[in-house]
Amino acid sequence: MSDQTTLVATLGGQPQIVTFTLDLLLAQGETIDQVVIVYPASGLRYRESYRRLAGEFAGDLYANQPCHLRGIAVQFGNDALADIRTPNEVEATRKTFHTLLADLKEQNQRLHLSLSGGRRVMALIALSAAMQYLTPMDRVWHIYTPLELTEQAQEGAVMHAPPDSGLRLVPVPFVPWAAYFPGLAPLLSSSPQEMREAALTWLSEAERERCRQVWDSLTPRQRDALRAFARGMDRREAADCLKLSVYTVDDHRDVILRRCREVWGEEHEGDFDLYFLHGRFWPFLRGLEEV
Repeated sequence: MSDQTTLVATLGGQPQIVTFTLDLLLAQGETIDQVVIVYPASGLRYRESYRRLAGEFAGDLYANQPCHLRGIAVQFGNDALADIRTPNEVEATRKTFHTLLADLKEQNQRLHLSLSGGRRVMALIALSAAMQYLTPMDRVWHIYTPLELTEQAQEGAVMHAPPDSGLRLVPVPFVPWAAYFPGLAPLLSSSPQEMREAALTWLSEAERERCRQVWDSLTPRQRDALRAFARGMDRREAADCLKLSVYTVDDHRDVILRRCREVWGEEHEGDFDLYFLHGRFWPFLRGLEEV
């Protein structure tokens, strides 16, 4: 069981953002035992920024108080990430924050999360992870830096701001959903791929089985038409998309709806129409990655 307090911060090319944030937290009476920095470590500018920051923690001390600095390099496969520009790099960053915050909260640490440094997308990913792992006792921060100080402190030229600089911490509202509703935790921790796969579970098992029976009974061209209807297209839009005549699409539609009537029977009290196809087969085909 740990009673430590950790500042987790995103880092870009401006290392002073971290020290500015840390100084303000200490001035509020917080005791910060550890600072964990998340950054794309293979980027030259980011590495230099971290090196400049590490100089403030010589001997595991900060402002003459014990405080350990730890860097977390975002990994892309076996290599450190250089930047966050593609979906795969976003996913690597997501995994990094989820693993880090889960580990720290498993140790029962109180967390401050600073979102002001580095790429904006990194801050957004960190905030989404915070909604799963942080509790009402934790805090998320943005830092307001006056323009004059921003210009003076570029690239770490000023690492500590004077008391009258106008620098201040701004609390970022967030809802720790999983703390209030633990059942949301698996959903919040899902990757985009897992979310697509989970779409299949939006239907009951009985509905999935009925969809599967219809899908398995169709020809490839009828399946093409059903994909179009599942996306919400009408008969003319489907015809344009599939490069077919409207009459051919109508034939496919009629076969699909007839098959649905046979499978659902009296279990479905409403109409069998395009709205029905969209409502049932959009989540079903999303789960199969067919749309």
